[in-house]
Amino acid sequence: MSPAAAEDVIRFLEENPGFFIEHPEFLRASGILGEASAKVLNLRERLFDRLKGEREDLLGLLDETIELVRRNEQIEQDFIALDNLLFEIPLSAANLSRIALEIERRFGLAYAAFLLCGPSLGALHGGEEGGPPRLRTAGEEEAPHLPSAERVILQGDLAEGAGPLFPGGVRPRIRSAAIVPLRAGGRLLGLLLLGSGDPGHYAPGMNTHLLDRLAGRLALGITLLEHLGAGSRK
Repeated sequence: MSPAAAEDVIRFLEENPGFFIEHPEFLRASGILGEASAKVLNLRERLFDRLKGEREDLLGLLDETIELVRRNEQIEQDFIALDNLLFEIPLSAANLSRIALEIERRFGLAYAAFLLCGPSLGALHGGEEGGPPRLRTAGEEEAPHLPSAERVILQGDLAEGAGPLFPGGVRPRIRSAAIVPLRAGGRLLGLLLLGSGDPGHYAPGMNTHLLDRLAGRLALGITLLEHLGAGSRK
């Protein structure tokens, strides 16, 4: 019988990693500990290289995990800061625009804005032509495209840019988007529109927990603005 090739031994050890632990008497007999032949040395080098590669893969995975945790912690801090901003600054249409710009800055987005729904929210424009920056009311063009579902809509790889809910001037530079419904009591108050120039920044299937949480806070703020506007008209 011819001796086993190094590849065969390595394959066997991969499939039976505990073999030498269960049968230590075979470890010395295997020749792995000795310097007897080129084949044995080759086997030892192959095993060492494989273990080295697995170690490097493990360290790489650890680095990715640490970076992900750090990134998630930063995102959490950004959401807390936005949460505080929403309830610290005086409620006004202009400050909603400020919040949209802050969202855009903190998350490195190409565009962030509010698209409001309903006639009672039209007063938020304060009579300014076209409304304050980053704050629009849904018109005839946008109305057919307003989402009926309550879930956040994530769109990735937008080769032709964003859809009709976004202003025409920004659509070409958006390659992925999040459309975040803002609801109160089952009623759609509006949308938070988020656009990125990175095709993979948003994609279907991504976790939307933090966006859902932010949507709840923003909906509450817009509801308060709506009530304040109604009160001022009485």
